[in-house]
Amino acid sequence: MNFKRHLDKLAYSLKDCYGLDKFSKTLYGVGLVLSFLPFVNGLGLVAIFYSSWRCFSKNKYRRYQELITFENRMKSLKASLIKSKSNIKQLQNYKIFKCPNCSQKLRVPRGHGRITITCKKCGVEFKGKS
Repeated sequence: MNFKRHLDKLAYSLKDCYGLDKFSKTLYGVGLVLSFLPFVNGLGLVAIFYSSWRCFSKNKYRRYQELITFENRMKSLKASLIKSKSNIKQLQNYKIFKCPNCSQKLRVPRGHGRITITCKKCGVEFKGKS
């Protein structure tokens, strides 16, 4: 009976806690990985501690704001990775030139030798090797 009373007290005290979200799970995973690396294991333990602290926090509004910030940063990081991946694919088939007059980027198909390139923005002609 005493054990059940302790469980009830624990459940009551954890009732208003924020809980586990995507940011806490990511922090916990990063902390676990870092804790196994020899030079940054202290940083990993800090990440695990912070993740646990976020889970037991009662300030739900602040934790939600942190989650929104994390998701926005992850979204922009994901978009930049996708963009760089498409740029790398594009570099296989096209050569990118920069206009000497207006700095406009121009895309020219590869494999045509020395060509004259006309800028679509300012009309300047310059030579380049594709």
